Amino acid sequence: MLQYELIETYEGLTVAEIIPGLAPEEAASRRQGLLIDPGPYDTYEDAYDALMALKLDEEEELD
Repeated sequence: MLQYELIETYEGLTVAEIIPGLAPEEAASRRQGLLIDPGPYDTYEDAYDALMALKLDEEEELD
């Protein structure tokens, strides 16, 4: 079963599939990203909702 984590790449924050057998940090590194939230999230939708909440929190901090 696929699981998801949140990572940050040069393009910004994104949802990424967790590569089975790898630590979350290693999985993010292989995608040239930094681990933001290891989850794991069982569905893409759950991970995406967490990502949107994180982005909203960041915007509120900037205001």
